[in-house]
Amino acid sequence: MTGSNDEGAPACQTCEDPVTENGERRVVSVVENGEAVHYEFCSVDCREAWDGAPN
Repeated sequence: MTGSNDEGAPACQTCEDPVTENGERRVVSVVENGEAVHYEFCSVDCREAWDGAPN
């Protein structure tokens, strides 16, 4: 994305850094109470460190 920045980017579920389109972004989608919830991560390491609990 040309001209994009971290403003408005979702926070990583593990470290709370902005999740950007840097090539390592990961998303885990689950159904909670009948609704889809998407947890976003800034890297593979943060995804692997996630304990499954929402921030």
